[in-house]
Amino acid sequence: MKARGRPVDGDEAIRQTDDDAAASRLSAANLGYLNDPFASLLYKSPLASSSSGPSRKPPLINVGTHHRTYAIDFLVDRFFATGGKQVVSLGAGSDTRFWRLMSRSRPPGLVRYVELDFPNVTSLKAQRISRSPQLSSSLNNPSASTPSSSPPSTPQAFNVSQGGTCLSSTIYKLLPLDLRESPSSSLNRHLLPHLDPKLPTIFLAECVFCYMRPDESREVIRWFGERFERCCGAVYEMCGLEDTFGNVMKRNLASRGLSLPGAEPFRDTQSQAARFLDTTLGEGVFQMSGAKSLWEIRNRVIAKHELARIAKLEHLDEIEELRLVLSHYCVAWGTKGEDMHDVGL
Repeated sequence: MKARGRPVDGDEAIRQTDDDAAASRLSAANLGYLNDPFASLLYKSPLASSSSGPSRKPPLINVGTHHRTYAIDFLVDRFFATGGKQVVSLGAGSDTRFWRLMSRSRPPGLVRYVELDFPNVTSLKAQRISRSPQLSSSLNNPSASTPSSSPPSTPQAFNVSQGGTCLSSTIYKLLPLDLRESPSSSLNRHLLPHLDPKLPTIFLAECVFCYMRPDESREVIRWFGERFERCCGAVYEMCGLEDTFGNVMKRNLASRGLSLPGAEPFRDTQSQAARFLDTTLGEGVFQMSGAKSLWEIRNRVIAKHELARIAKLEHLDEIEELRLVLSHYCVAWGTKGEDMHDVGL
């Protein structure tokens, strides 16, 4: 929950960014930008009695949320199309992707979906899942996932442990972990036991690495590339922070107690793509990479009929401002294994 009327430390400020993401996701879903009936279930605190949702976000934010979601979904779908089996979401927060995937008429052949975040974030999410039949019913049986108000009645098929911070089922794992604490040893100890290194695996890091030191995020990328025979990584980050608009973004974040220790070396799409091929990672850790800004994704990746559809939802005449905002966010990806090289934008 957001703290009001008192200063917050850096970690609390980072955790509060998920409040913003959840509110933006729900705003976009309510307005029709996203087909996400699960956004409201993971937005509200399990202890909240109020039924009111977040305020409606401006069109620029709704469009940006749509493009970000579209791009990561595109990469994940490409991953499954090449035989992908395991997904690891770093700093997952209130993300709903697992439920959106499992509610499809033809769910992917998923073996394991793991979400990692700070313990107080995972504890809130575990509560929401435990108290929502719509969310908990899909943890083992994909066909049971439904946004309806009356999901099928099934016995509890998940376990909550570690003081309520960890939730585990056959397919889905929610684990408490601070990636900044010796990434390799922490991932070896807490994550690896839940995964099969021989199965194709993708990790997702959306606005995560910018809050970590470059050496810490580099260690995370190295860990995945070294542990899995076939692997992909998808990273969503801010970029272009050295220009006038970027400096405004940094000042706004600083006013909320947020610093970006991991942003400086990765100023543009080229450097974001290069992080997967950094020679210090070791030879062959990742073999191919790429990156596109959200503005490029809007113009080169998102289907024209989809752009036409969302254009009807709200009036947006600030095209130059939209270009400016979308140019300061990007999606980068890296792949390892020949059958994974089709994963890209």
